[in-house]
Amino acid sequence: MSWMVKFQGYFFLSVAFLLGSVVPLYGNVFNFLLLAFLLLLCWKNAKQVWANIMSERLYIGVSVVFLLYFSLHTVIVLLKGNPMAKFSYGMFEVLALNFVLVPIFVVMWKDWLTPELLKRFLFYFCAGGVLLNLYILLMMTGTRLFTAPGEVLGMLYDGRFGENRFVLGGRYWLDIQAMLLAISALIAYFLTIVEKRWNKRICALCMFWMFVLFLSFTVTKSAIFGFLLGFLVMNICLFKKFSFWRRVCVFGGALSVVLAFVLLLDLEKYEERIEEMEVEIRNVREGQFVGGTLAPRLAYIKESFKHLDEFSLWGLGVTTKHRLKAWFETPDWNLEPFTNMHNAFFQYWITGGIVGLGTVLFVFFASVYRMIKRKRFSSLILAILCVFFVVSNSSATLSLANSRALMLIFFAMFYFYGDIFSRLENDLSRDKPSSI
Repeated sequence: MSWMVKFQGYFFLSVAFLLGSVVPLYGNVFNFLLLAFLLLLCWKNAKQVWANIMSERLYIGVSVVFLLYFSLHTVIVLLKGNPMAKFSYGMFEVLALNFVLVPIFVVMWKDWLTPELLKRFLFYFCAGGVLLNLYILLMMTGTRLFTAPGEVLGMLYDGRFGENRFVLGGRYWLDIQAMLLAISALIAYFLTIVEKRWNKRICALCMFWMFVLFLSFTVTKSAIFGFLLGFLVMNICLFKKFSFWRRVCVFGGALSVVLAFVLLLDLEKYEERIEEMEVEIRNVREGQFVGGTLAPRLAYIKESFKHLDEFSLWGLGVTTKHRLKAWFETPDWNLEPFTNMHNAFFQYWITGGIVGLGTVLFVFFASVYRMIKRKRFSSLILAILCVFFVVSNSSATLSLANSRALMLIFFAMFYFYGDIFSRLENDLSRDKPSSI
């Protein structure tokens, strides 16, 4: 085995660990690591790099078209003069370094990715998430975690696992942390089922319960609902594939999760959140957009639809950020002047018009279309997509540097390597272990 192949494998597993741990803390810094890796590959074998890109030119081409459209839109806005708001050019970095660079990086794995190596990638991803969240837990509780666990448990639920906070010098948004905990829990659960070695199966099971507990601390409705929906979808898919005894194990695992949510969670805290939502729903029906969760998101959407003629077809382009801020400064709703919609789909519709919305929908659901076309389904892909979809409807996940690269890596993996994900469930015993 050449040194380059070994380097690719180790780099691949390092990326998995970083994605689960520190990547969501530092935003776009991770992109330059990917860029350096791609330049190394181009230097070693430019022809193979180009061949890999062309093999998946449709998926990559969609993002390239969006980048070209956004560039043309910007030129037209500049030539017209008298813009409706100040310009912000950050979207070019987003499209070039994330929407285009990330799938090119992922497609480079075609020559050496195996089911066994993919399984190790998922395991390292979960391991990184466990270590980071344990660090956050110890940072918040200190020795009280061992001397007064009951008091600490109440504090964690009251503080929602620390809200938005700085961790290791980077900003960690609670919505992003909760989303990562949800998908990590689903991956760990999946590994307990497909893993053949008992030591790794036990490790995966322990990580699963840790992720479920950490997720419960966040009291974040969208991530918890996305996890439960994905968990249900995964178990329904797996239930059809396995033998009687494995079906019993799957049913027992699902039942244990439900019981854990009932027994372990601070139900009073969740009752408070439900009551908050009920109050906000009543306020919204009465025309009063007052509250901290549901009400402002509905207000953002309603206020934006007042300006539908400005963005419905072509988008706002480079004026999006400051134009949104101007909309939300209206006194009618008493909104905070955010520069995003708290909804990934609306955000890209407003930014890029029909092209922007179409690109985001393609990125989200292209892997599902390919699975249907090839008739090779993966319960893990469907489960994680449930989490991404639910959370993206309450948070501008693809507009946040802390979550964008991670999500786009998974989307590209699902599209390019959906068959390998499917083989992990259906025929893992035939795969040869990786020598890395």
